[in-house]
Amino acid sequence: MGRPSEAPEGTKTAEDWLLQAVRSKDPDKRLVAAKAGLARPGVGGDTRVLLERQAYMARLEQHRFRQALEHAKRMIAVGVLRDIAHHDAARVLALLGEFDAAIASQRLAARVSHPERRSFHRWSLATLQHFAGKPSDALATIARAMRSSTRDRALLKAHALYIRLDAELPTRAEAATVEALRASASREGYGRFLLGMIAYHQGETDEARRELGAFLARNDVTEPARTLTLREELRRARVALARITSS
Repeated sequence: MGRPSEAPEGTKTAEDWLLQAVRSKDPDKRLVAAKAGLARPGVGGDTRVLLERQAYMARLEQHRFRQALEHAKRMIAVGVLRDIAHHDAARVLALLGEFDAAIASQRLAARVSHPERRSFHRWSLATLQHFAGKPSDALATIARAMRSSTRDRALLKAHALYIRLDAELPTRAEAATVEALRASASREGYGRFLLGMIAYHQGETDEARRELGAFLARNDVTEPARTLTLREELRRARVALARITSS
């Protein structure tokens, strides 16, 4: 059977518009659908937050970061899915270069999150603290993330090692930490960034070139919103590879 036809626009519910926004690959069309859904009367809290998030994602892809932040603030005001709303606000604040505000928002995300998501939010907070030039804060947050983590411990330990190497702080068990990440299911994706940056700081140029090249190849062709989320990691990977090439 063919796909059912869409309901006429005048009869669409907020949920219909939400589904249309989610399915849209074009940020302009996604924004139109999200706004149409938000304009419907009596939109429930969960649906309102999800519609605002679709508008947020559309604005993010359009590089309209201030407008994206306004949608994140509206998500927060609804009071539903608060950790996701605070995390989204932190993401766009970091893109705007407002790291103190981003850190404050991400700290709130960790505070109000479900225990199962707390490790992720603390890890995100540590990443922001690191990029803001606060390695000691980042390491303390990573340690807290490890205490609440049921998985990804190899990834978190490797991230702590990268922060130490990047900040020229004392390290220990470097080889064991790297081998644990290589042997884990977290090796792909962000794991390649960490393995590459650790190798770069250790002077292992062939390993750094291989891992960072794989990280860039994987994420330069991903969805635009994810590319923006990883903007600083992608920049650091490119800088490291350029320095390896020119040395």
